[in-house]
Amino acid sequence: MGKARVDRRGNSELVRVRSSRRGARVAAKPSDLLSSKVIRLANVLRRSSTLVYGRRFGLSQVEWRIVALVGEHGPVSLNALAELMGLDKGQTSRGVSALVARRLVLREYRREGRGIRITLSARGTQVYGDLMTSALERNRVLLHGMSAAEKSEFFEILDRLTRLARTV
Repeated sequence: MGKARVDRRGNSELVRVRSSRRGARVAAKPSDLLSSKVIRLANVLRRSSTLVYGRRFGLSQVEWRIVALVGEHGPVSLNALAELMGLDKGQTSRGVSALVARRLVLREYRREGRGIRITLSARGTQVYGDLMTSALERNRVLLHGMSAAEKSEFFEILDRLTRLARTV
């Protein structure tokens, strides 16, 4: 294995990787890896959307994601919501509790005694509509200049990469 050289800004210049099978050296920059690019994009999008939705609606990242997902998939169980969010049940439950306290979501206990069903309240439905209006505008700005065919292909590629990533 080679060393990564880091410049003054903290950017890695070059990493040499020795293949154990062939002994060949391959030069690559970590910033050129697909995962690095996608993670960076996801982080920038998450940070900027959290700032916008925090200012406009007073929602944290977990909270706006809950409102969006319950608005799209609701009513939904707490377990299903946690799975949709990719978070553990405890963290999801804390986010739901905060939204219940603010009267944006309703937590209904099922009659059979097992599980919780999460729905949007009337106020939560209004926030969801406003949130989606804002999200669609952000989406429009981000995709500006792409043709309909390019957008379709881009989203197909993202979906394919997501499916493949689940198998790797």
